[in-house]
Amino acid sequence: MNKIQPIIACGCLAAAFVAGPSMAAEAGSWDISGDLRFNLYAENWRDTRSGGTDDNASYGSRFRLRLKRDVGDNCRFQTRFAATAADQGNDWDFYIRADRDTGTEVNPGTATFDEFFVQCESSDSRSQWRFGRMQSNLDLPQMATRSLDRSQASSLNIGWTDAIAFRRQLGRGWYGELLAQYNGRDGNGQATRGPLTFDDSDARVGFFGILGSDAEVGPVFMRALAVTVYPDALAPEGLASAMREDYVTTTFKLGAGWDLADSGRRLVAVGEIGHAFETPERFAVGLPGSGDADGWGWQLGADLVNVFPRHTMGLNYGRADAGWLISNDFRQNNELAEFRWQFKYSSTLRFEFRARWRRELDRLAGAEFLQRDRDVRVRTTWKF
Repeated sequence: MNKIQPIIACGCLAAAFVAGPSMAAEAGSWDISGDLRFNLYAENWRDTRSGGTDDNASYGSRFRLRLKRDVGDNCRFQTRFAATAADQGNDWDFYIRADRDTGTEVNPGTATFDEFFVQCESSDSRSQWRFGRMQSNLDLPQMATRSLDRSQASSLNIGWTDAIAFRRQLGRGWYGELLAQYNGRDGNGQATRGPLTFDDSDARVGFFGILGSDAEVGPVFMRALAVTVYPDALAPEGLASAMREDYVTTTFKLGAGWDLADSGRRLVAVGEIGHAFETPERFAVGLPGSGDADGWGWQLGADLVNVFPRHTMGLNYGRADAGWLISNDFRQNNELAEFRWQFKYSSTLRFEFRARWRRELDRLAGAEFLQRDRDVRVRTTWKF
């Protein structure tokens, strides 16, 4: 199969799904939306730990179709079909299960439901319940939408959270949210990196909590303190050991923005810091020496919105220690620097260029060099 066929196939699938449900939408029974994304070009250059080099170019696409319907006065049902394909290596499959193919992604060629939940609100709209399969992102409010903890899926991938969630407006612009998440024995739909494992029966339920505010205080428009708890999910001495400990992290996120005179431009700055309280032994994550791996992560980013009309330019830099195991965006034991340029052709169609540089922080045991990656990507996203 050539490189274009999966992209064409995904586009045809999109057309079929949009055309079919649109007839139902005319009857007013369903609210229908979705998106179609293409990686028009992507290439990665890697300097390996042995001193060699790799070069890999790829193409791909992702299609998502969401349907929503009110159920009574204060509840709604929502579901979303998601499918992803690449130019090669597709494992064509449709499934509904708790875990992804790996801790960080589904295989290309996968189709599933990444949303399937019921949401209800109190009569005063201050309390909200959700039950089922949902998205639980807590990204920084930047074009790159990066996160140290809750970023469901990046680029063309698919992710989900099987959970019961409760959110409450607390007043003065603050809110609290608590989520009890199901973890299958083989994993969940979140990003998890080794040696996190859910083979212990006490690891079936994890928790995620937020105390946050989107109210503007001067230039600050986003503040959030988040806690993740995975009981008995950390294998501190590696997966071969029976020892398990709780993996608990906390993050603090901040976003601020300034309008630049009367130019129509806006500067957005974001930051995040996180800490894991228990981390694996250094040898369990491939590092030389003894003792626990470090468990910190942090990132900073800035966007210049409307640098030209409908154009946004963004920069991001972040680091995650070897003991930081739950980020979809930042690999453990890595630093990342990124440049993005986005052009919004319309409210529904945008184009984006990304150049990224990543490098290991500490050299792994037995490795001659630090692994280093450089990649570029051009993609387009159409929303309907």
